[in-house]
Amino acid sequence: MAKLLEGMVSGAMAMRTSEGVAHVIRKAILSGALPPGQPLRERQLAQELDVSRTPVREALFTLQGEGLVDLVPSRYARVREVTPSDIAQIYKLRRVLEIYSARSAAERQDAAMLEKAEVALAAQRRLGASGTRMEQAEADLAFHEAIAAAAGSQLLTTVVHQVLAVTVTLRSRYKYKPGRVRRVCKQHADILKAIKSGDADRAEALISDHIDESSKLADEHLKTKADSVEQASD
Repeated sequence: MAKLLEGMVSGAMAMRTSEGVAHVIRKAILSGALPPGQPLRERQLAQELDVSRTPVREALFTLQGEGLVDLVPSRYARVREVTPSDIAQIYKLRRVLEIYSARSAAERQDAAMLEKAEVALAAQRRLGASGTRMEQAEADLAFHEAIAAAAGSQLLTTVVHQVLAVTVTLRSRYKYKPGRVRRVCKQHADILKAIKSGDADRAEALISDHIDESSKLADEHLKTKADSVEQASD
């Protein structure tokens, strides 16, 4: 039987916990190593990770909450297929949540948390277009999660993470070209500048435009992918 998580585990396994197991499986899904529809059986995953089935079961519940996994009652879990409808809904949710995050961060002015957003942006700039699809997706995710954290609500941070996990599933399947990377970094920099200056209205407008643009790109990618599959089946 082929291993599902080949090459996903490196270094000491701090993943004896359910959080660690979820991290490894999430990484495999977002990298494309586990494709949509792939069955995820507790016994096989536990054997590969050398853990009991309990943390695996808990990890799969966590990933279900993030929208990455479907649980088939009395059978197994499987990697979830992200549909155009899912993307449309998730970007609507992102728009609401991230506008609130940006406005709250601008009003709160938590210097330590905003510094973390600066660090995330700097890391994204250093990565540029040279990163892999997964590295680009993770860098983008880190910036948006830092803005949510700067809003000062753990509940908001948790919900934003769950929503972003779905978009990152798609985002990690295509690579940004240099021009797009520069544009995204510029948008992120402008959003952060507005937040740090306390201009909540401008921060809200900028992040709204940024998410609308990202939504259109995601939709175009899905349509391109669907057309390719249709042509291959002709």
